[in-house]
Amino acid sequence: MSTDLQWLLVRDNNSFLVKRGPSVGRSFSKESGNLRNIHSQKFSGLANTKTVHIADSGNGITVVSRKQKAGPTAVSGGSATATIRSRTAPRRALGITAVITAKKAGRPDLRTAALARVSALLAAQQEPKAAPPKKSRSKKTIAAKPAAARKSKAAADDDEDLPDLV
Repeated sequence: MSTDLQWLLVRDNNSFLVKRGPSVGRSFSKESGNLRNIHSQKFSGLANTKTVHIADSGNGITVVSRKQKAGPTAVSGGSATATIRSRTAPRRALGITAVITAKKAGRPDLRTAALARVSALLAAQQEPKAAPPKKSRSKKTIAAKPAAARKSKAAADDDEDLPDLV
């Protein structure tokens, strides 16, 4: 069955379709193989024979692509899985994804969508930086800091006079 005919069949009704009303103005889709989650023929993971699915896994990012020479009924042997480990540098991860998408999966039109998905997953996997403490701008706290520093320095000097018992 051609991809155009498949799209005509699944375009209006499928279980992955997400309609959010006229205020949003666009329909979304949540099937695997849809890199942008946009309900269109180009990004559809259901209607295209060549698909790329990028997901977060426990030890990195998993890129699953449909083999070009696989038959339409091949299930497990029809897909190739590549895992990008979490310790892989971001530029290398993006390069691996670009090669898999454009050359191995045969979908150079999805290259930018795949790179955007991998970039977002890499950013989500990073540990967030701790926010630096906010500096007070009030005159009272600025004037109180040198006095507090003198007190803590005096307390430290008192501790130096005591002999070590340990």
